[in-house]
Amino acid sequence: MMQTPLLFLFGLAVGTIGTMMGVGGGFLHVPVFTLLLGLPPQAAIATSIAVIFINTFGGSVIYYFQGRMDVDLAKKLSLAVAPGAIFGPFIVEQYTSSFFFVLFSCALILCALHFLFGKGRVTILPKSRYDRTATIKDAYGQTVSYSTNVELGVVGTLLIGFLSNLLGVGGGIVHVPFLISVLKIPTHVAIGTSHAILCASSFLGTVMFTILQRVEMNIAFPTGIGAIIGATIGADLARKTSGVVLRKMLALALMMIGMKMLFKTL
Repeated sequence: MMQTPLLFLFGLAVGTIGTMMGVGGGFLHVPVFTLLLGLPPQAAIATSIAVIFINTFGGSVIYYFQGRMDVDLAKKLSLAVAPGAIFGPFIVEQYTSSFFFVLFSCALILCALHFLFGKGRVTILPKSRYDRTATIKDAYGQTVSYSTNVELGVVGTLLIGFLSNLLGVGGGIVHVPFLISVLKIPTHVAIGTSHAILCASSFLGTVMFTILQRVEMNIAFPTGIGAIIGATIGADLARKTSGVVLRKMLALALMMIGMKMLFKTL
């Protein structure tokens, strides 16, 4: 009887954090669903993807009306997540528990190290190849202009799309740093844009996992309701909070969860 309200509160907290950072929250769903609720990896991943869809749908709507989203780029990159979202669930079906825990914990630790020590932006292509320019003016009167490369974004998003559905993390925890560091998109625009792309990816993933009968709706529904409310809070807080502070806090949480899962497996 206590599980439903606790899941609601969990979804509220993770929805707030996930929307603030544009990462969806799957990095917290999966450890809780496996370690505390005892779900097998396949069900934990499937249920996490379903909650991420609910969360990112609400967050995307808010970011859209806040004007903090590159809508044209989101449309183009959303197409690149389709292969991973469609075929990823079939790969997940082949997982063993030990393999999954090692893979997921290593991914969390690597992301934590990126948030803690990653600095600056990465120039993969010559500066002249960053040839798509955009100007975004949000609902609060702030304007940013930047240049990026769509082809590079498609390749990176294609790979991240597979990663997100293989690990059940939504992909945002990798996609947001990719948009900021590699595609050189301003942080607040990157968060909103990533949220829209995650929404498309998690929708397709949810459909596929539902067909495979892996989604635990009694867990996904109350967690998802909390996540929607959390999304409204997180989107507002993201506008007011220092991105540096959020990244450091997130890195510490990721490191602790990743190390706990790794030690449990070993």
